[in-house]
Amino acid sequence: MANLASTFTQRPTLASVVVFVLAAACAGALVWTLERQDRAQQHTQVADMAGDHAQALQRAIGLALSANNALVALVRQGQGSVAQFEDIGTQMLPFYPGIAAMGLSPGGVVRQVVPRKGNENSIGFDQLNDPRQGAESVRARESGQLTLAGPVELVQGGLGVVGRQPVYLEDARGERRFWGFTYVTIRLPDVLAAARLPQLTERGMRYRLWRVRPDGGQEQTIAASDPAPGADAVGRTLTLPNGEWTLSLAPARGWGDGGVLASRILVGLLFALLMAYLARLLAALKAHERGLELQVALRTSVIEATQQQLRATIDAIPDPLFEIDEEGVFHSAHSQRADLLAAPAAQLIGRNVAEVLPEAAAQTVMGALAEAQAQGWSAGRQFMLELPQAGATWFELSAARKPSAPGARPRFILLSRDITQQRLAQDRIQRLAHFDPLTGLPNRVLLAERAQRHIAEEQVRGGSLAMLFVDLDHFKNVNDSLGHRIGDILLVAVARRLEALVQGNDTVARLGGDEFLLLLPATTAAQAAEVANKLLAAVSQPFQVDPYELTTTLSIGIAMYPADGDTFDTLYQRADAAMYRAKQGGRNRHGFFTADLEARTARMLQIENALRRGLERNQFQLHYQPQVSLATRQVVGAEALLRWHHPELGNVSPAEFIPVAESSGMIVAIGEWVLSTAVQDAKRWLDLQLPLRAVSVNLSAVQFRHPQLPEMVTRCLQQAGLPARRLELELTEGAAVDDPVAALAMMDQLHDRGVRLSMDDFGTGYSSLSYLKRFQIYKLKIDQSFVRDLDDDANDRAIVSAIIRMAQALGMQTTAEGVETDGQLEFLRQQGCDEGQGYLFGRPLPAAEFEAYLRQHFDAAPTR
Repeated sequence: MANLASTFTQRPTLASVVVFVLAAACAGALVWTLERQDRAQQHTQVADMAGDHAQALQRAIGLALSANNALVALVRQGQGSVAQFEDIGTQMLPFYPGIAAMGLSPGGVVRQVVPRKGNENSIGFDQLNDPRQGAESVRARESGQLTLAGPVELVQGGLGVVGRQPVYLEDARGERRFWGFTYVTIRLPDVLAAARLPQLTERGMRYRLWRVRPDGGQEQTIAASDPAPGADAVGRTLTLPNGEWTLSLAPARGWGDGGVLASRILVGLLFALLMAYLARLLAALKAHERGLELQVALRTSVIEATQQQLRATIDAIPDPLFEIDEEGVFHSAHSQRADLLAAPAAQLIGRNVAEVLPEAAAQTVMGALAEAQAQGWSAGRQFMLELPQAGATWFELSAARKPSAPGARPRFILLSRDITQQRLAQDRIQRLAHFDPLTGLPNRVLLAERAQRHIAEEQVRGGSLAMLFVDLDHFKNVNDSLGHRIGDILLVAVARRLEALVQGNDTVARLGGDEFLLLLPATTAAQAAEVANKLLAAVSQPFQVDPYELTTTLSIGIAMYPADGDTFDTLYQRADAAMYRAKQGGRNRHGFFTADLEARTARMLQIENALRRGLERNQFQLHYQPQVSLATRQVVGAEALLRWHHPELGNVSPAEFIPVAESSGMIVAIGEWVLSTAVQDAKRWLDLQLPLRAVSVNLSAVQFRHPQLPEMVTRCLQQAGLPARRLELELTEGAAVDDPVAALAMMDQLHDRGVRLSMDDFGTGYSSLSYLKRFQIYKLKIDQSFVRDLDDDANDRAIVSAIIRMAQALGMQTTAEGVETDGQLEFLRQQGCDEGQGYLFGRPLPAAEFEAYLRQHFDAAPTR
C-alpha cells in the first residue's frame, strides 16, 4: 500500500485516471441501485393500488352474495316453502346494493323472483339443465357450497354474475336431501363501479380485470382499459366462490422514469470527473508535503524520540512504579492514583520498604528484588495491603534489574499492578463453579470431587459409603400456586434442615430444582436408613414462609458403595432409580437400590429409545373394540386402542410403554397420531353407511393438561372431515381430579367445540361429587374390575347399581367395560346401563377386520 501511494504521488495523471474509473464505477452502482429501488417502490405502490380496488370489488360482490344466507334461512324456516317471498324479498333488496334480482329455485327451476317486473322471463328457467349455467349449478349442488357463475348474459338482459346457494333439508328420517337453490343476480356494471376502475385511467394506469374460466382453463377478460396492460403488469386477486378474479395494473407510461435516469447518469459522470481532478490536486499536494515532512523529521527525530518514549511509557502505566535499590530503599515513586500508595510519593523517597509496608508485604517485595538480582527479572509475586482509601487491595509485582555503571550499586524498576477485581472474580468463579447460588450448598461438580476422594479412602480401608438422592414431593404445586419466589424460600429452608442433620464429614449438595444429594462416608446401610428416617421426620414438620405455613415430604433413594457401584456416576444413577421407586411406592419414604430395579430401569430406557422411532417407522397400529347398546344388542360405537409391535421387542403392552411415553413427553405426538388415525377411520366407515355412531379415543393425563389440546382436536377433525359429535374423548378420574379447576376449563373448551367427554375406569379413583356434577361429562365408563364378579359378588353389584343410578341422576349415560357373560349382561340391562363393551360382544380388532365386523352388522339401521 505504501508503494502504491508513492507511485500515485509521483504520477498524478495515473492517480486521476484510476480515481476517475473508481468514481465512475461507484456512481454507476449507485445509479443502478437507485433505479432498482425506484422501480421496486413503483411496483409496491401499483400493487397497493390494485389491492385497494380489488378489495372494494370483493366487498361489493360479497355483500350482494350474503343475501343468500337470509334466503336459505327463510327456506329452512318454512321447510321448503316461503309463502310471502315477494314481500320479504322486496324489503331485503334495499339492504343489498348491486343485486338486480333474487329468487328461489326448488329442484333447480326458478319459481319465485323479486322484483318480478322485468324478470318474468326467468320464471321456469331450469338452472341445472341450462347449457350456459348448468355446469356451475351441478357443481354447486354436488359441493353443497355457494358458487358464483359468470360473467354471463343474463335472462333479463345485460352482463352479470349469479350467486347460487344449494339448500338441503332433512326429511322425516333425518336424512339430508337436496331441495334446490337460492340465488341472487348481480349486474356486473353495478359491482364494477364499486371498484372505481375509471379512476385508474385518470391516475395514469392501464388495467385489466380477468379470471381463468373453471370449465376450460382459458383467461376471460371481464373489464379492461384501452389499451390493456402488458405482461409486466402487477396484480391482486379476489377470492370468489367460483375461483379467483385478478386485477392487473401497469403504468401507462411504463415502469421507471427515463428523464430521472439520464439526470442521474449525468450527475454521476460529473462526480467522477470532479473526483479525478481532486485526486490530481491531492497527489501534487502530497508530493510537496512529503518533501517537507522528511526535512522536519530529520531535524527533530533524534531530539524527541528519547523524551517521547520515556514520557509515554511512564504516563501509560496506571500502576505504581518505583525505583528501589538492593537494600529496599525507595529512590523514586510514580503513580497516577495516590490512593494506591502506602504513603504519599514524596514521603517514600529515602525510606526502606520495611518501614512503609507490613512485614509480609515487605518480605514479598524483597523476595522479588532478590529474584531479579539473580536472573535479571521477577514476576507474579502477590501481596495484600490495607490502604486508607481503597481498603483491602491486592497487588502483583514485576521487577527488573536496571542497567548501571561499573562499580555502582544495583537498582531495580518495580511495577506494582489494581488486581483486586481479578482476585475477586477468580474467587467468584471458583464459588460459582462449586456451589449452588440459591442455597449455598455444594453443587454436583464439587460433590463429584468429594465423592471420588471418599470412595478412594473407603477402598483403602475396606469401608462403605452411602449416597442419598432426595427429591421433594409435589414441589411443582408450590411453584405453580404460590410462585417461584416462595418456592425458592422453601428450598433454602429445606437445605438448612438437611445440613443440620448431617455430621462434619458428610456433604449435602443441591443438584438443581428440588433435588438434593447427600454423601455419607464411612456409613453402613443401616446407618443410611437411620439418616433417611431422620430426614423424612425433619422435613415433614411445617415451614413458616410468611404469610404461608407450608408442609412437604421427601422421596429418598439410597445407593451404597461398594455394593451398588464404585464410581460417583454409577452411585448417582442408582440412587436416582431408587428415589423414583420410592415415589412410585407412595412418596414420603426411602428405598434402597436393588438388582431388579436396575433391570427395570434398563428396560424403561430401552423402551424410551425405541419409542422415539416408533412413529416414523410405522410401528403403531389401532385396534377397535365395539361398544354395543344393551337394549338392542346393536353396535353404536368403538373404542380405539393403541398397539405397538417392535421388530426386536415384539408386542409391547400399553401398560408398559404408555407411562414411558408420558414421562418422556412423547405421548403428545403419539396421542395426536392416534386421534388423527381414529377420526379418519371413523369418517371412512360413516361414509360407507356402516353402523357406527362415534369413535372413542383415550386421553392420557399429560395430553389432557396440554394447553394446545383443543386446537389439536379441532385440526384432526377438520382434516378428516368428521363432525365433532362423532368423537368421544375418554379421560381417567385421576386426570380430571388432579387439578379440578384446570380440568373444568379444558372440558368447557372441548365441549364448546362439540366433542363429547367420558370418564374412563370410573370407580377406581377418588372423584369429588361436587366437581363431578360440574364436569362436562357425557358418559361414565364402569371399570371392568366391578363388572368381572357381578355374578358372584354382592358388593360389586351394589357398586355398579349405585354408579348407574348416580349417572342417571346427573343426566349421564353409562358404559360397562369387560362384559363377558350373559349373566353380567342381564344384570346391567336390568339396572338401566346404556351400553356395554367386552369379549361378549367382540375383541379389539385391527381396522380392516373391524370394518368387516361392522359389515356383518349392516342389517341393523345405522345410528345417525
